[in-house]
Amino acid sequence: MTDESDSILVVTQYFPPETGASQTRWDELSKRWSEEASVTVLTSAPDYPEGEIYDGYDNQWLRHEKRDGVDVFYTKTITSPSGNLLRRSLKFVWFMLISMVVGLRHVSPSVVIATSPQPLTGISAWVIARVKRATFVFEVRDLWPESILAVSDFDNKLVIWLLERTVTFLYQRSDHLIVVSKAFIEPIVDCGVDRSKIAFHPNGIDLAFYDVEGDGSPVLNDLDDEFTISYVGTIGLAHGLSIVLEAAPGLDDVQFVIVGDGAERDVLEAQAADLDNVTFTGRRPKEEVPYILRESDVALVHLKPRDIFETVIPSKLLESMAAGLPVILGVRGEAKRILMDADAGIAIEPDNNEELVSAIRRLRDDPEEWKAFAASGREYVNAYFDWDSISGEYLETITERGDRFDE
Repeated sequence: MTDESDSILVVTQYFPPETGASQTRWDELSKRWSEEASVTVLTSAPDYPEGEIYDGYDNQWLRHEKRDGVDVFYTKTITSPSGNLLRRSLKFVWFMLISMVVGLRHVSPSVVIATSPQPLTGISAWVIARVKRATFVFEVRDLWPESILAVSDFDNKLVIWLLERTVTFLYQRSDHLIVVSKAFIEPIVDCGVDRSKIAFHPNGIDLAFYDVEGDGSPVLNDLDDEFTISYVGTIGLAHGLSIVLEAAPGLDDVQFVIVGDGAERDVLEAQAADLDNVTFTGRRPKEEVPYILRESDVALVHLKPRDIFETVIPSKLLESMAAGLPVILGVRGEAKRILMDADAGIAIEPDNNEELVSAIRRLRDDPEEWKAFAASGREYVNAYFDWDSISGEYLETITERGDRFDE
């Protein structure tokens, strides 16, 4: 249980009105925690992923607003499209510095949480926690530098070494380490971290958010008679969505809809110019996602075949299952385990367009299997990935040293 003295500061580069896995996670957690504790979020002016400040916001030094009972401070940022590595790196360093200054001046927390990516938030949070004599919590949502090396040809050995030393420092100095995938635990223990301070609190789902009726999005209005495969999320280097362009020519009676934005969108959209059955919609408001998924027939979740991605659980996998949508999953490891346990769709090898074509035809031609996958996936996320349960257990971990993950 918490008490009136609990004051939680969350340091995160990304937060609504931006959309994405990190933004959704901290929106859901913070608003639930605010019912029992004082919660403040320290974040950047919203510009992800296009690098343009959102309508209704200015890139001012400091903006405060109240969001679902949470105090949110938006700080001045270095705007950066997700594909610009140099500006993105400067943005990360800048946020580390400015969040440190704002946190030290404006907040007096009893718990300070930093969430990655990016890992430099951890340095800011650690300094704030130590100066304020607060509990320091480091949340690991990606393993660094492994994640950046998996999706780029970045090979600056000094920077890689510095990143390795930074995350190891944060692992070892944290009072609690939170992981969103059980597959992160062993690599962290290998860094000399005491297993007893690691807790598993995954991403979750608000099932009611996906129980929608009526026409809440225009995205699929013209595709009522088409068997539709939707990808909803970031279109980045990691996601390997060229597989869609390779599969589409062999599926004239199937429509692919790619919803979102990111570093690879322009390239892929140009390559798909001659494909009548591939549509790019751009970024859509989070509130439209349940309607888009409901009107789709199958969700595609895909990442490039990299060892590091075997440890992740894509949030779009859980979202699709919550919407009662069968999933075609091109991700190995932990995500595949969840899909198989849930019996919620078909797993294919990443980057294998022939397996993608075969899986689509199988689901299109077998409506009974389609229904079984849809029902099973929704039941599974309701049982194991409910935000109310996750947020309560997480709050107990960081405020009363609750139960830790035990193998």
